[in-house]
Amino acid sequence: MSKDNRGYSDALENIERNSEALSGTHERQIEHVWLSPAEAIEYSGIGRTRFYGLLCSGEIPSAKLGRTRHIRKRDVDRFLEARMQYAEGK
Repeated sequence: MSKDNRGYSDALENIERNSEALSGTHERQIEHVWLSPAEAIEYSGIGRTRFYGLLCSGEIPSAKLGRTRHIRKRDVDRFLEARMQYAEGK
């Protein structure tokens, strides 16, 4: 193998290694921001009926797209945090 081809081969190996490292890092950094109602119920530990009541009342905001609802994880966290602060202040 000539010196030029070896350099090309080494460059390809470096690119492959870097892309594997970056894709692994990228996948770990992505956080699921929007939850389905079932995911939000499991995440929060709130009962199904109570959770849907909170959605309908607007206490936990949600977006309805067609027949599906989407809830921001941060809105669930805010709702729970507000309840914790209330309980601590009692």
